[in-house]
This record gives sequence, C-alpha cells and structure tokens, in this order.
Amino acid sequence: MDKCKDHFHGINIKLTKCSGITPLLRMIERARDLGLSVMIGCMNESTVGSAAVAHLLPFIDYVDMDGPLLLTRRTLATGIQYDYGKIMYSDAPGLGISLYRFVSEVSVVL
Repeated sequence: MDKCKDHFHGINIKLTKCSGITPLLRMIERARDLGLSVMIGCMNESTVGSAAVAHLLPFIDYVDMDGPLLLTRRTLATGIQYDYGKIMYSDAPGLGISLYRFVSEVSVVL
C-alpha cells in the first residue's frame, strides 16, 4: 500500500485472498493510516465468508458481498441472509454460522 498510496483513493480487500480476518484488519488499519478508503469485495465467498465480512461492515466504506448469491448451492451454512440489499444477521453466537452436512440430498444441521 505504501508504494501505491499516491496513485489510488482506496483499496479493495478480498477476505479469502488476504488469509483471514487478522491480516484483513491490519490492512484496514494501514489503509486508514494512509488516508485511503476501504472496500471489501468477493466473488465466490460462501455464506461463511460473507458472514465474516458482514461483521466487519462498521470498519469499511464500501462492500461487495454478493458471493453467496452467485453460487449454485448456497445452503452450505446459515449465517447471514439477504433481504433486498439489507444484511440480516443471525442471533447465534460468534459469526452466527451453522454448517450443514449433506447426506445424499438431505441437509442436516450439525
């Protein structure tokens, strides 16, 4: 970021590509120190990854977290839900994720 700070207005972070939440938070902090805006984007994030991103919304300026909507099978887990552009959080602890285990065509909550 230091080398590019004078050439861009902001950064676009991908949670999966930056190795997780801790490096992502470091990147946000450094971007803020440099006066850059922050976007978190995705392409093929599952509901699990998007739930993690949803919990970081207060720290960022822009978000693209429609990854689960682009996947053929979106029922790998519960967590967040989408309601016409509004993010609905789960009441479950942590990220609010409940993973499903697939047995043939039947999903079972673990």
